[in-house]
Amino acid sequence: MIEQQKNRSSKRIFRLILLMLILFLGLLILLLTLQLTESALNVWHLLDQLSPKLLVFYGVGLFLFTLGLLILIWRLLKPGKSAKQEVPAQRQIPMPEDREAFETALAKADEKGVDVSQAQQELFELDHRSKSADRYVAFFGPVSAGKSALIRAISGAEEIQTDPRAGTTKAVEHYPCEIQGERLIFTDAPGILDSNEARVQIAREEARRAHLVIYVCEAELTRDQHQELVELQAFERPLIVALNKRDRYTDKDLAAIMQRLASQLPGVDKMVSVQAGGQEEVIRIDAQGNEKRALRERPPQVDSLLAEILKRTGRQRDSLEQQRDQSLLHLGAEKLHTATLEYRQQQGRKLVKEYTHKAMLGAMAAVSPGTDILIQGYLGMKMVGALCELHEIRARDVDLEQLVEQAGQHVGKRMTLLLALAGNVLKAFPGLGTVTGGATHAVAYGLIFQSLGESVIETLEQGESLEKSVVLDKFEETMSGNLEARAKHFARLTLEQLIRKD
Repeated sequence: MIEQQKNRSSKRIFRLILLMLILFLGLLILLLTLQLTESALNVWHLLDQLSPKLLVFYGVGLFLFTLGLLILIWRLLKPGKSAKQEVPAQRQIPMPEDREAFETALAKADEKGVDVSQAQQELFELDHRSKSADRYVAFFGPVSAGKSALIRAISGAEEIQTDPRAGTTKAVEHYPCEIQGERLIFTDAPGILDSNEARVQIAREEARRAHLVIYVCEAELTRDQHQELVELQAFERPLIVALNKRDRYTDKDLAAIMQRLASQLPGVDKMVSVQAGGQEEVIRIDAQGNEKRALRERPPQVDSLLAEILKRTGRQRDSLEQQRDQSLLHLGAEKLHTATLEYRQQQGRKLVKEYTHKAMLGAMAAVSPGTDILIQGYLGMKMVGALCELHEIRARDVDLEQLVEQAGQHVGKRMTLLLALAGNVLKAFPGLGTVTGGATHAVAYGLIFQSLGESVIETLEQGESLEKSVVLDKFEETMSGNLEARAKHFARLTLEQLIRKD
């Protein structure tokens, strides 16, 4: 009870103080308003007495002063680009102009040791499909949207497995059929938004290999479905949206949904509503008047979709072939790009490990403890140059000497700390005895070269050039991270080398 009274008393005091502040600010604003009003009236009175020429001169001067003040404020408040913000532009995936250019890129990558098997497979697939007169139509969409049932309704392929549970289709299935003289192969791909990302990727790739894509949905689009459709449009494939299970809606609701879909997807070629069939529950009344529930087959309504498929595969045959071929080349180029990145990552780690090992050996073999391999720059420049060459960036376009020198300046500020850390870590190993200067320098240079190499690799992977400011920022950050654990790793390597020498 006493505590509650204290709280009430403190609240009354706070409210009183707040009220006094509000009254004070109100009076202050009123006084300033009156003062400004008086000053404005005086200025207006003086201006009224000026000649027209002086009045124009005064107005122009006031305008220029105000404009200059605004520009100054804008420049002062405009956010500047710090070194950490100067991130290199993202490296673009090189897209081949034609098959010959892609084959040339494949051959060059293969000579370097890149695994080109996945990219090569897209060329094999292109050849296989080009020799056939079949038109591939990929059914794409979320799980349980009714893709398999829709294919069965159009093609009459009874062997297609359908199930009301989500995720019936686990891999790509092809169902060839001939409709009105047109040879079609319907592709049933795994549902998107599946928890298995590998299956989702399979579905996306199959959509890119097809002549025509049917996106099947059963209601208005979720945010993820809309994003998936936007990505599909970027694949440059003719795209039809099929709203399945139309029997769920009245004609009015169906028209409203289709209109909203059209506003969400302005670039889609066509939108149709369909019913894939299936079963529906009905109530039957027997001769005695008893009601019984039963299941009956629901008639499919797919004529509008089939008409659109035949229209495009028949009339747009040549353009569909060209688009499909270009899409397969682009898919192959993306796989080649991914394989190249993986190759560079592996080789980059090997190079950093190799030069780090050389730097450590050099430290242990140094005649005097003051011999500074990184500042001399030879190994540092060789490592950075080799990494640039690996990423196909000409070393002469990068001032390697200046980069390594600036990295050395960063190291110089903390070299004492690194050597002390290396000495403490080495002392923790039993049986070593007295820690030599060469051993401590070896551990320190292991940390330095590994940090510099990783910073260069990360910068090169992000862009098409080696920005020194970005490298140095990453170098500083890497040098500060997990030092003790990394120092222990290099201490073990140093001890192994000393044991070999003995």
